[in-house]
Amino acid sequence: MNIELLKKLGNIDQLAGIRETKLLRGRGEDIQLAEFYNAAGLRFSVVPDRCMDLYDFSYKGINLSFQSKNGLTSPQAYSAANGEFAEQWPGGMLVTCGLDNVGGHASEGGIFPTHGRISHVPAKNFGTETYWDGERYVLRATGEVHQTKMYSRHLSIRRTIETAMDEKVIKFHDIITNFEAEDEPFQMLYHFNFGYPLLCADSCVRTSKAAVTPMNDMSNDPVHMMNPVDGRGEELYFFTDLGDRACGVIYNEALELGAYIAWDTKNLPNFLEWKNMKSHDYVLAIEPCNTCGLNRDDAAKAGKIAVLPAYSSVENHIELGILDGLTEIREFIQNL
Repeated sequence: MNIELLKKLGNIDQLAGIRETKLLRGRGEDIQLAEFYNAAGLRFSVVPDRCMDLYDFSYKGINLSFQSKNGLTSPQAYSAANGEFAEQWPGGMLVTCGLDNVGGHASEGGIFPTHGRISHVPAKNFGTETYWDGERYVLRATGEVHQTKMYSRHLSIRRTIETAMDEKVIKFHDIITNFEAEDEPFQMLYHFNFGYPLLCADSCVRTSKAAVTPMNDMSNDPVHMMNPVDGRGEELYFFTDLGDRACGVIYNEALELGAYIAWDTKNLPNFLEWKNMKSHDYVLAIEPCNTCGLNRDDAAKAGKIAVLPAYSSVENHIELGILDGLTEIREFIQNL
């Protein structure tokens, strides 16, 4: 531990810690939050009632996340009916999508709602801890999220979220396990959502080397952002042919601030960029995934749906980090 630092403090919580709280009113009544903060300027909330996803995310008082007009909603209000997704989706810095479907509503062999059910499932065995690991003061949350169905699937995510007192990065480690005796079709996508003021007309997106496929007629510029436009449709881009490690970064030189997502591609070989420049739904998402850009039905027809074998696991490692200042931004982009 850092004894010289501790001599200057009454309580380490002056610089870094985790506070567990609960919302008292509104659509998110009784939702629990674990609020992380550190001396580097990171502040974010983990939502154990929603798959341990991230909601708020800021750096030195500047917001980086997109939060939808729905706000943080209780998972008890969830409906799998087609068309209900937009009524309930909270946004937030991370929404985990899957594990039975990613993309639009699917209906062959069951009801598979838009982006799946997993983000609406509360974690079990959730816990937080802070401790010294040598000179590093660690802040960590762990828990398990199980997606189950009688006579059918039992998939789980064991998730660890970690940062440290002086670090500008959050590390996610997920272990996804199939506890059933049968192989299980399995789709997963990490929906990282950036918003104003990091996102504005001055913002740009850069990615590691990849092949890019526009997914609709609106999609003609994955790099440059714009001011919000009333009624504008969304843009969507699909990135493939990544290396062993991939990265997407959004930066704003006027703010001298950027943020990146970096991940191992062994089990997340592709990613999507969702660019929605519509007024009031103004968001840029970077979405590492194991999918082919299609929902469960269409992916199965194309023979491109991932399968998790019986009693087996895969692991995903993802980083969400901050680039502070033009020098950090430019050096990072040069090394993509």
